[in-house]
Amino acid sequence: MAKKYVRENVPLSRFGVLVAQLESIVASSSQQPPEALLCFDLLSDLISAIDEEPKESILLWQRKCEDALYSLLILGARRPVRHLASVAMARIISKGDTISIYSRASTLQGFLSDGKRSEPQRLAGAAQCLGELYHLFGRRITSGLLETTIIATKLMKFHEEFVRLEALHMLQNALEGSGGSAASSAYTEAFRLIMRFAVGDKSFIVRIAAARCLRAFANIGGPGLGAGEFDNSASYCVKVLDDPVSSVRDAFAEALGALVALGMNPEAQVQPKGKGHVTPTKKLEGGLQRYLVLPFVKASGVRLKNIRIGLTFSWVFFLQAIRLKYLHPDSELQNFALQIMDMLRADSSVDAQALACVLYILRVGVTDQMTEPTQRSFLVLLGKQLQSPDLSPFMAVAALRTLSYTLKTLGEVPLEFKEVLDNTVVAAMSHSSQLVRIEAALTLRALAEVDPTCVGGLVSYGVTTLNALRENVSFEKGSNLRVELDSLHGQAAVLAALVSISPKLPLGYPARLPRSVLEVSKKMLLESSRNPVAATVEKEAGWLLLSSLLASMPKEELEDEVFDILSLWASLFSGNPEHQIKQTGDLSSSICVWSAAVDALTEFVKCFVPSNTLNNGILLQPVLLYLSRYDCSYIFSYSVLYCFQDYLLAYNLFYFCIKSSLIL
Repeated sequence: MAKKYVRENVPLSRFGVLVAQLESIVASSSQQPPEALLCFDLLSDLISAIDEEPKESILLWQRKCEDALYSLLILGARRPVRHLASVAMARIISKGDTISIYSRASTLQGFLSDGKRSEPQRLAGAAQCLGELYHLFGRRITSGLLETTIIATKLMKFHEEFVRLEALHMLQNALEGSGGSAASSAYTEAFRLIMRFAVGDKSFIVRIAAARCLRAFANIGGPGLGAGEFDNSASYCVKVLDDPVSSVRDAFAEALGALVALGMNPEAQVQPKGKGHVTPTKKLEGGLQRYLVLPFVKASGVRLKNIRIGLTFSWVFFLQAIRLKYLHPDSELQNFALQIMDMLRADSSVDAQALACVLYILRVGVTDQMTEPTQRSFLVLLGKQLQSPDLSPFMAVAALRTLSYTLKTLGEVPLEFKEVLDNTVVAAMSHSSQLVRIEAALTLRALAEVDPTCVGGLVSYGVTTLNALRENVSFEKGSNLRVELDSLHGQAAVLAALVSISPKLPLGYPARLPRSVLEVSKKMLLESSRNPVAATVEKEAGWLLLSSLLASMPKEELEDEVFDILSLWASLFSGNPEHQIKQTGDLSSSICVWSAAVDALTEFVKCFVPSNTLNNGILLQPVLLYLSRYDCSYIFSYSVLYCFQDYLLAYNLFYFCIKSSLIL
């Protein structure tokens, strides 16, 4: 009696007032259904009050508050309201007397077990509340996991989508809350429910919830999962990666990464209680190859890109789990990097999207998770990969691009990497693949950004090497000529890349750089080889250098030679294009030269012919004269013949004609 007297005479706090208001709303529900907006505001205030109220005051009102919240839930509150009511229920038990968790969970389970199909809103509210309780108190009520799983199976048979969704959310919270400490039968039933009913549901939001339940299974150690269950679930995740809904693909991609990571860590696999005999855990042998590598390499069909993107996310989730959840040393990431790059080995099936996916994995999953010492050794490892004789062009591009990113992330060029630089990145400048040569140039540009002191030496080396290569191509033939031309193109690409970055460097650029680069560019354009094939490569390289110079350097550096520079286009635009094509016998190379020349001419106009200058005509009239002599429509007509055979060539054709039109 004394205790009751104290409760009745204690001054009402803000929390007590809110509980009384909630009781009043529930009590009058038989005459007037609770107004959703009023309940939403009241519950929001109630949750805030619970956080601010002292425990002594919470204990005075806890039972009344719990009963009112329970009554509101089973009245059939809508999703926003029942979410707040569930959160409030869990918060008040957590801050007050936690002993009531057992009776409250039991009451909710009883209501769900006896619930009828005609009460979907009520059942959804009770399921959401029970899931919230499992989220906070799962370890204390693990004995009820089997019954909760049976309830979820019952709710999955409802026609209402939101009921099935709440059933899976409840199951996910129950799995994560209880961990791997419940009985074996509970996990067996839960896994059966997920794979038999949930993953193939007609509703995409229910399938997403199913994927999250699979991920939860993996995160708690996969209790009760044997080799067969691992294979079934992982294989199904791979299969679903071609689902037309992107959010479904993303959810199953994350589940696949978590499952493979668990399979690779047998010490983290949980043996649930109640098994007749303990099955020794085993590492998922070949899991990476079977579920992440082969599906990526063999992906095909109309949803090829979706599958690759999904597997890319799976790779990243897997690598993050390995590092953050299972605490593997970051040095192990280097071994995974080699397997990732190996997915690009089959050149015939690799395209730009596959390369982009691999680069994303290497950046987000590998490099960004490495500590500084490991990044240093990773640079050397990538360099050694570049020396491998069986490295495909796409693998080399991936290695070089990752080198660039790692250098920028590290912020310096380690001494151990400088020692292998000549045999790696510098050697790649002479690669037979144009993609690799350009990527090597970009890597050296990144190196110059990180270590500006090396720009002068690289520029001097590049100019000297270009001059030497020009002399060599004059008398080389056959395969030797092709090697020299590749080296010439690579060196020109490196010089162009260094020129583009030099003005932005904190130390500026060497004073001799503009003149020396302009001189070597003029030599390649005006004194090219008599061999038509070699001359074509020289001219393309010359225009490439000139374009970079005009686009990057201040015009004051080149202003006194503006008319000499303008005269460089005279020979190109004075000839007959058909005669030039017949002379070289290579339309593709000719188009590349023309497009590079027009690009350089565009940069010339941007640099020396600003719109607010009075003497526009002095420089612009020769440009217009050049282009008026050249029949662009003749060049454009070739696109009809080649656009269905060579997309790169068609692009160059359109690029050339559009650039010419823009200048005119």
